[in-house]
Amino acid sequence: MKRNSLAILPIILLAGTVFFSCGGKKQKESNQLTTDSILVKETSHLFNDTKKPACNLDINFTYITKASNKAIQDSMNNRLLATCLGNEYIGKDPKTAVAQFKAAYEKGYKNDVEQFYLEDQKKNAEEEVNSAWYNYNKSIKSRVIFNKDGVLVYRVDTYDYTGGAHGNHASLFLNFDLLTGKQIHLKNLFKEGYEKVLTGLLVAQLEKDNKVTSEAELEEIGYFITEPLSPTENFLLNKDGFTFFYNVYEIAPYVMGTTTIKLPFSAVESLMKEGNPAEGLY
Repeated sequence: MKRNSLAILPIILLAGTVFFSCGGKKQKESNQLTTDSILVKETSHLFNDTKKPACNLDINFTYITKASNKAIQDSMNNRLLATCLGNEYIGKDPKTAVAQFKAAYEKGYKNDVEQFYLEDQKKNAEEEVNSAWYNYNKSIKSRVIFNKDGVLVYRVDTYDYTGGAHGNHASLFLNFDLLTGKQIHLKNLFKEGYEKVLTGLLVAQLEKDNKVTSEAELEEIGYFITEPLSPTENFLLNKDGFTFFYNVYEIAPYVMGTTTIKLPFSAVESLMKEGNPAEGLY
């Protein structure tokens, strides 16, 4: 028996060394990553006349200034640029991209609105034009909200108003594997065919959160009128598990606002792949 124990001991020590080596490498990736932010807060008036309507642009764009290597840094920044500003800004220096986005937004606003404003003035020569309909507002605010064990979570909050009853708010979450610089998707975390079981867990948790016992009761509250529930790629990871985030209109009408559903790792661990990018979190 003693021989067997001694024989097994090196294997245990080796496994422990591999585990801590992998975990240590992931944490090292988190520790050496750094970020910076580009701030823009500007108002641009029609015809460059401060008495005329205007568009207001408010940007706080966080980007990666250092990662373990340039390829990871570029990969992450390209995903951030595409999400915050648009695919046309992929590959650009972040400061250049933000400056170009600002110029394009202001130019687009004036091209869209100035002619209609002049026509409105002519039609209402004796009355004051309702300037509120011609004021646009756009906000893009992003930040890192979690960075541990090789997983980084990036949040983007946007607001867009182009006239009308109300603007549109949205929150987006990107999860990154810092060993590769790639965005983490559900298929990277869960075994093939996970969708049905995960959907059931999400519905059950939503019922619990709303103190009901059936999907029919959720529908009575107002859920699933716009779309049925399914696992969304708009999720965030942390030590507590998953938070799935549904923006307005996705599974409920505007009046109900956003919906968040939290699932601990213990609830979904049996569905998860071995060696998935979030394995160090649980």
